[in-house]
Amino acid sequence: MSGAGTGVLIWSAAAAVWWFLAIALVQGSRRTTRGLDPGPVPPDAGNPRLTLFKPLPTVPDLRTRDALANAIATFLPQLDNDSQLLVGVPEEQADLWKPVLDLWTRQVPSGCLRVVVRETPRQRANPKVAWLEVLAPEATGELWLWSDADVVAPPGLLTELRRELAVHPEAGGVTTPYGIRSTDHPAGWWDALFVNMEFLPGSLLLRRLGPVPLAFGAAILFRAETFRRRVSWEELGASLADDHEVGRRLAPVVISRVVTETCALETRLGPALRHVYRWQKTIRWCRPGGFAALVAILPLLGWAVLCGLQPADPRVWLGGMAQYAFEVLVAGVLMRQVGFRGPAMGGLAVIAWPAVRAGVWLAAWLPIPVTWGDTGHWERPVR
Repeated sequence: MSGAGTGVLIWSAAAAVWWFLAIALVQGSRRTTRGLDPGPVPPDAGNPRLTLFKPLPTVPDLRTRDALANAIATFLPQLDNDSQLLVGVPEEQADLWKPVLDLWTRQVPSGCLRVVVRETPRQRANPKVAWLEVLAPEATGELWLWSDADVVAPPGLLTELRRELAVHPEAGGVTTPYGIRSTDHPAGWWDALFVNMEFLPGSLLLRRLGPVPLAFGAAILFRAETFRRRVSWEELGASLADDHEVGRRLAPVVISRVVTETCALETRLGPALRHVYRWQKTIRWCRPGGFAALVAILPLLGWAVLCGLQPADPRVWLGGMAQYAFEVLVAGVLMRQVGFRGPAMGGLAVIAWPAVRAGVWLAAWLPIPVTWGDTGHWERPVR
């Protein structure tokens, strides 16, 4: 084999080291979350009041409403008299959410739930930030917890986040990595593959390296006073990656040892792939250097080039097929480690994933914009 072939072999070996580490990191995170034992809280930490923000997006159907309602319901048993749940409801869907909100009112402590019903706010380009800005004046907590509507909270999450923020007074906030453990539609496999393979292992590694200048939308706990001093609603609302921008402004941010869960709600292949592309494009905009470095775990690109340059060499084709098969195997192992469940037909996505992940990485460098599905206008990154 040529010198180029040897180089690609080394490239593959280096990527394999990462994937073995990724498997170990995900397996370790499952043990930590299942056996969560909150540590001691500093005696002078007190018990500051916490406000949990849950702005609701416009939902297309009852299936999506029920999925979001079930996710938010996992937070309810963790609320106490020192907690407030702020829910933003689009006025045009108030009747759709009324049975759910009535149920929540009976499940949380008296006066804990505050519902804001109004026309979907559009004063900011980022629709989620527009809702958060509307809800903020209603918050009574000294601590704010921003968490996307599709996030599932493991038992003890709020207690652990409060504890971690208390034991790290120098930190501007605490955030949680997340995975996807289930979907009820084959298209949901694409979101799950991206989150569980591309995002979760990397976030778990960052956690071991110490505080970071970023945050994840699954859960970000911070002091309201710190937010008011450091963050501008105008700048935040113009950013596509609002969670990253908040983390940058609140830095240093501690990554929690608790892993949360998010939902894979896509039901069609096209939107699912566009969602993966938007994720990758956003990462490329926010962290171009780190995104470029991902080429280190994309040796399939090297094998593809070799096959084009040396089509008559069977060893090159064999190496490319072996690399592809290895990445399919890794995808299957990581999905199993997370405990993922979904329709069997969606498993075909695992077979296609090595080619898709390489193709999306390349596409993210092209001048192709992304859009928020419910606003219809194009977004650009803001620094």
